Amino acid sequence: MQLNKSYLLLLFLLVLILPACNKILDKTPQDKYSDALIWSDINLADRYLLDNYNTTITGGFGYLSTASITDESHDTHNFGTANYLQGNITSSDPTPFGIWAFGYTEWTNMYNTIQKLNTFLANIERVPASYPEAQQGTIQAQADRMKGEAMFLRAFCYHQLARNYGGVILATQPFQIGDDYLSVERSTFQETVDFIVSQCDSAAALLGDKADMEMGRATKGAALALKSRMLLFAASDLTADGTAENEYVGYQNPDRTALWTAAKNAAKAVMDLGTYQLADFGAPDQAAVATNYFNFFKAKDLSNPEVIWGKMFLKNVGSRNQINLINGTNGFVMYGCNAPTGNLADAFQMADGSPFTDHYTVDNNGYYRNISTKYHSENMYYNREPRFYAEILYDSAIWQKRYADLAPRDPLGIYDRRTRVTIKGGAEVSKIPGIDTRQGPVDGDDGTYTGYTFKKYLDDAVYGTETNNNENAWFEFRYAEVLLNYAEACIGLGQLDEAATYINMIRNRAGLPNFTGDITAALRYERRIEFIYEDIRFYDIRRWKILDEALVDATGVDIVQTTNLDNNTTTTTWRQIIVQQRGTTDKKIYWVPIPIDEINRAPQLVQNPGY
Repeated sequence: MQLNKSYLLLLFLLVLILPACNKILDKTPQDKYSDALIWSDINLADRYLLDNYNTTITGGFGYLSTASITDESHDTHNFGTANYLQGNITSSDPTPFGIWAFGYTEWTNMYNTIQKLNTFLANIERVPASYPEAQQGTIQAQADRMKGEAMFLRAFCYHQLARNYGGVILATQPFQIGDDYLSVERSTFQETVDFIVSQCDSAAALLGDKADMEMGRATKGAALALKSRMLLFAASDLTADGTAENEYVGYQNPDRTALWTAAKNAAKAVMDLGTYQLADFGAPDQAAVATNYFNFFKAKDLSNPEVIWGKMFLKNVGSRNQINLINGTNGFVMYGCNAPTGNLADAFQMADGSPFTDHYTVDNNGYYRNISTKYHSENMYYNREPRFYAEILYDSAIWQKRYADLAPRDPLGIYDRRTRVTIKGGAEVSKIPGIDTRQGPVDGDDGTYTGYTFKKYLDDAVYGTETNNNENAWFEFRYAEVLLNYAEACIGLGQLDEAATYINMIRNRAGLPNFTGDITAALRYERRIEFIYEDIRFYDIRRWKILDEALVDATGVDIVQTTNLDNNTTTTTWRQIIVQQRGTTDKKIYWVPIPIDEINRAPQLVQNPGY
């Protein structure tokens, strides 16, 4: 009986308040737009589209970079990279993929954006009809261009998925509540690549050149560059050498000549636009190259003719670029999240283009020793190729002026990674760790283990804090990548002279002489050094199937300067150290597992091999 009374009271209250609610519900929300309004207004539709740029391309400026699951970098703060690098990754624990610091190419995030882009593409054709007939032609042209942008962005998301997971679910219509996920299937790798390529072609047909588009929007060149990148990946050993375990992670009966030809032609299509060119860094003046290469990556926009497409940032509006704070040195109270490995530092050639290992070796006790007949300094940071000085902060490199409390100790503003020991009377009387070491006076936990910090993409005018952000842009596609894509495809086709021309073009621009020796090694060296911290290495070492070579233990350097007051001598040693154990024989890590939640939701999906 009490229940009936409560029910009657509730009914009475509803009768009283419903008229008032109706008045509220009749009003249009002030912070949102209805679907009908969005798809009747070209400007609102454009705002919807622009939001998808933000989630499609986040740039590689997050707390964890793909560099740290390669031989480029070490993850200072243990964001779970060892789970992948030691082969322990599973579909239940795909760390680091999907964690908050590292989700920008991950399954869920990409499909969330694809859903929004599918909604856009399903509705954009409705917009022109909402305008007076006299305006419909103009609005239709704008809608077509926006459609091309959306197709490009969707293809970009799918290419991120394809390079991580292989063949994926090709959704081209927005999912609806109540849709049957049990009928969803993975497409094969070939079907996925073909879809991405077709979307790039369709987008390119609708988009303008770089000069015709608002800076930052997709362009014809961006669509063709994406096609080039995807087809190069598809033609490579991982997916096209005939050993793919199933149709979801590679071609079952690959025609390598056809695949390499498609990759070559795709790169050539970008070259033939005549829109892009390599930036001039001042070669052959190597000092000028080092300075100008570093400054190139401080640009706040995408105007340089080498830049095909990327993402710009404002200091305090929208997505933030905090790369100085994230990767900067602990001596400036920054985080040092992703740190260059000693493996990377030692990969840089010398100023004359010869290998570092021709001049320096590591002895049985781990110390670097000079064995050169040409370069005689014990300091292995002298006489290196220009990009070393542009991309890496190494001990004693000039960097930023110190804050007032440490300026007397370091008036020059160097990257200080050496420990200074003083001996008197045969005993150690002082030991002072460098400012930027993990034992230094500032934020030791944020010091890198490797002894190096990335310089590339940092801005030496920015002292990064939680509120003082960077404004430099992220470059997703550069013309240098297209040229090396072209060269690699030429190698695959046996067109070695043509390939050498473009490899040497990149080397000469960097102040280096033409390469000598094996052309594949030369191509891979240029890609490794030219594209440091550009989210390229992770995909290269997998598609080349060289994880066993690349994912060896990560090294660093320990530097000690000893001043002996007894005999007035000062000596410095550089000792190689291991900072992270890596290496696995489990070939499953060539691919990322589909998250277990997705498999549980749609158990008919085929999981990647080994998971």
